[in-house]
Amino acid sequence: MSRVQAHAVIVTVLLVAFTVVSRLGAPGTGSDRPVNMENWVPLQLGEWKGEQFDPPAEWKDQLPAAQFLLRIYSNAGTVVELLMIESADPGSFHSPMFCLPGAGWTPKEAGTEKLENGEVTKAEFIQDFSHLVVRYWYLAGDRLTPGLWWHKWNMLSNKLGGVSGPNFSFRVTVRQPGGRKPEEAANEFADQVLKALRQKLESGEADLIRQ
Repeated sequence: MSRVQAHAVIVTVLLVAFTVVSRLGAPGTGSDRPVNMENWVPLQLGEWKGEQFDPPAEWKDQLPAAQFLLRIYSNAGTVVELLMIESADPGSFHSPMFCLPGAGWTPKEAGTEKLENGEVTKAEFIQDFSHLVVRYWYLAGDRLTPGLWWHKWNMLSNKLGGVSGPNFSFRVTVRQPGGRKPEEAANEFADQVLKALRQKLESGEADLIRQ
């Protein structure tokens, strides 16, 4: 089998798997049963203090199967936004590399960043004279991953193993650097969130949704 043929087989298998994932994710609200998103990430993260806000109503119209949690955290003049999305439907999850260009933002850089408590995807976006520094990653059950497609694969694997959730995406956006390099602020805060997630998973307090 040639490399081209092997690549075609792999792509076909993945497409079939992702189709199965999509069908396994029943359209509803959030996971197969309600998930208390507020319990997954505390409002106080080290020196970061958070405040919760209601997400825009149109988000629910765009992703009816999802739940949203929107917070603003601050630390010594640095302000970041944390957006969490939870859903049993794989179609609810998208990469900021897809969503933000649709809102007029141009991707400038993307890659992965290894932090102390996990790995995230890093990205930058520009619009006129504005600049966004973003970090994002995903959690399916107890599996953390920086990539969207691995997240959907994990959702499939979990579902077949009897775990249907919860399933999250996490996005950190630096809104006000406060005299710091925005990349450093994004990494520091993202690592604090990852630390909280790992502590919850390792403590046994994570309420996985089992079939």
